[in-house]
Amino acid sequence: MKTGTKAEAPAGGERTILLVASIVTVLAATGFGEQASAQDWQDRLRQSEHDTAVDRPGRDEGGSRIAQASMPQSDFDIPAQPLTSALTLFGRQSGLQVTVDGALVRNLSTAGVRGTMTTDQALQRLLAGTGLTYSRAGDATIVIRGLAEQEQEQDGAALQLGPITVEGASESAYGPVRGYKASRSATATKTDTLLLDIPQAIQVVPREVIEDQKANSLSDVARNISNVQASGTFGNRQEALRIRGFEQTAFATDGMPPNPFFGDQIFLDLANVERVEVLKGPASVLFGPSEVGGLVNLVTKQPLDEPYYAADVTVGNFEFVRPTVDLSTPLNEDKSLRVRFNGAYQRNDSFRDFFIDSERVFVAAIGAWDITPDTRLTLNAQYADQENQFDRGLVAVGDDVADIPDSRYLGERFSQFEGKQARARYLLEHNFNSAWQVRNSFRFVAGDSFRFSADPRGVQADNRTLNRRAFHQRDDFRDFRFQNDVIGEFATGFLDHKLLIGAEAARAERKVKFAIGALAPIDIFDPIYGAQPGPLGATNVNDDRIHVAGFYLQDQISIGEHWQILVGGRFDYADSRSERGGSVNDPSEHDFTPRVGLVYKPIQSVSLFAGYGESFEPLVGSTFDGTPFKPETGEQIEAGIKAEFMDNRLSATLTAFELTRQDVLTADPDNPGFSVQTGEQRSRGVELDIAGEILPGWQVIASGAYIDAEITEDNRFEPGNRINDVPDFSGSIWSTFEIQQGDFKGLGFGAGLFAVGQRDGDLANTFKVDGYVRTDATVFYSYNEHIAASLNIQNLFDVDYIEASRSRNEIYPGAPLTVLGTLSVRF
Repeated sequence: MKTGTKAEAPAGGERTILLVASIVTVLAATGFGEQASAQDWQDRLRQSEHDTAVDRPGRDEGGSRIAQASMPQSDFDIPAQPLTSALTLFGRQSGLQVTVDGALVRNLSTAGVRGTMTTDQALQRLLAGTGLTYSRAGDATIVIRGLAEQEQEQDGAALQLGPITVEGASESAYGPVRGYKASRSATATKTDTLLLDIPQAIQVVPREVIEDQKANSLSDVARNISNVQASGTFGNRQEALRIRGFEQTAFATDGMPPNPFFGDQIFLDLANVERVEVLKGPASVLFGPSEVGGLVNLVTKQPLDEPYYAADVTVGNFEFVRPTVDLSTPLNEDKSLRVRFNGAYQRNDSFRDFFIDSERVFVAAIGAWDITPDTRLTLNAQYADQENQFDRGLVAVGDDVADIPDSRYLGERFSQFEGKQARARYLLEHNFNSAWQVRNSFRFVAGDSFRFSADPRGVQADNRTLNRRAFHQRDDFRDFRFQNDVIGEFATGFLDHKLLIGAEAARAERKVKFAIGALAPIDIFDPIYGAQPGPLGATNVNDDRIHVAGFYLQDQISIGEHWQILVGGRFDYADSRSERGGSVNDPSEHDFTPRVGLVYKPIQSVSLFAGYGESFEPLVGSTFDGTPFKPETGEQIEAGIKAEFMDNRLSATLTAFELTRQDVLTADPDNPGFSVQTGEQRSRGVELDIAGEILPGWQVIASGAYIDAEITEDNRFEPGNRINDVPDFSGSIWSTFEIQQGDFKGLGFGAGLFAVGQRDGDLANTFKVDGYVRTDATVFYSYNEHIAASLNIQNLFDVDYIEASRSRNEIYPGAPLTVLGTLSVRF
């Protein structure tokens, strides 16, 4: 809702939109302030021809006058500098998008601006003496123009601009982030909201961090966020993360989560990812059944208004090769129809003694159609195919990880995994007016996988002979999800509301066929490969289905300039069916999950927040002995402070929390591929996250955390035991600096430290995993706006470390020194 405008309560009969699978009608009416005519604006220009260009007030594309006296004021602090970087700072401090022909501002400088004033007053001072003027294109975009171009436009002549580049951009929760600091997100509220206004900890890792670090997996990205660590790969098949001590295996994409029990059966590629967002703590109110630790949301790249063509190729040791392409273009003259394509191919050996290379193919396409100025349809699809050596890593001997090389592979040549996954989604959005919007979305995911593996089964009493078995598995899964949201802004007295009403329905299906066979043991200190599996036993079939329907309501309430309240609730009904060996379990569950939060902003750049939320997760399946899983529940209390510094270039979040989780589902250490429920677990701790720009060209992202995560109730593990693979202390810092001027402009350097403390290796706390500090570094150079190159070194000092430990038979070592070189081309 625009500042100074109150939306009235919806009135009947304005518009109706027919959506696929549902009909949603929202009726609204709003009031509008009076605007001057185009003729009035032209008369004003003619009367002030003797003025300098920057003394003329801005105007929008329709020619209406901008009444500066009635516009809100902002604090500006932009020192004297080149005009290009000054406009970038102006965009950040004003929250507006600034577009300009690069040739216009090249070699121009400004005396800067400092003080509290309107955006028009600040722009006039910035552009003083440059011979440039500006106009407005809508509510949030400023277009910088040459004086001659503006005079031509006044006289009705056609305006021809060169290539447009964004010099200062107002950020959208659904789009890219300039630099390392994000200001907005939709993950926490399903609305485009300032991070400062969210009463819950949320961190965003932008695309620039991913590219600077050459992050190739979610685990690589997660190491930048406090209390988020890698949690293994289930045999080199898919990723798992630990958020505030609790495991997360289901990752949302553009706000659409998969079924939390089935998750994704393969690695997720980052080629089409614009930003990775981690919401810490329960997310069930908006996303339905989900894990209590948090939600990971991958925001994907969207089609662009201007043609964009990019290609990268990265090569490194261990025969690593990864070419990628990113192509976007409008398809018609008015740019209402746009498409984007991302593709990646990856092939690599491993520091592990694998017999085969890993290979991955990924393609993603997305198209956007602005049907009308108020209605937009987005269609996207993606496909991934991977082949890997199946690998559960190292094993424990006694009270420590076995003293064998990190490269030691304990499987066989036949031990492999293959997986395929396809996704398709549509999103239909319609704005009834400036205050009310409806969104309708449907997504379908389908995949299958094959595994024939050599599974470790524990070290014998001689502490060197590892028992193994052969495991043959075929897996097919389907996931359907439908969402419908209505978002409206209105006022009741002195309260401003942003209301979200939503309904969701989901169905997930998974059929697993597996058989077990004998396999000879192996000497972990002197392995001899070549063992073949014995005859497989009878085929077992697990046929699981789950249906979920939910209705949710959320209200973001603003009370004046300083106070905000968030209240929300959701009712879910879940019906599951699990068939195992002729035995059928058909439970149904329902639950109400609340969420409430409070934000106090003493000044606009600082917010104090507190919140409470609950989670609910019905589970499909059973333990190894056939006992059905009970629903898992959780709750969190949290409080903290968020702040922005250095003209909003740098942000920091300090949070304290306590999470409690009941009926926890964890990996069964005695039966790989199965799970057990361990009763109740609790984690509590303190976190600090920092991100942003210290000086022009100097970026940083850092984190630090303390956590106490333990079992509080259990009938198998001792209460007081530490949750496995959760360090007391962890932290990271990554920083880059790029030279902004002179002969070495475009040259940059970066380095980072990633630290993890000592951890317990399993829930029984029978062995320890040492902590570590890993050092990364990079050097990069942009030859011009089209060509760039970089060299990244990961684990610079070749430290031996354990990245994750799931049990005594599943311990994942970290990679040794890795060198990656990248060449990038952009047009």
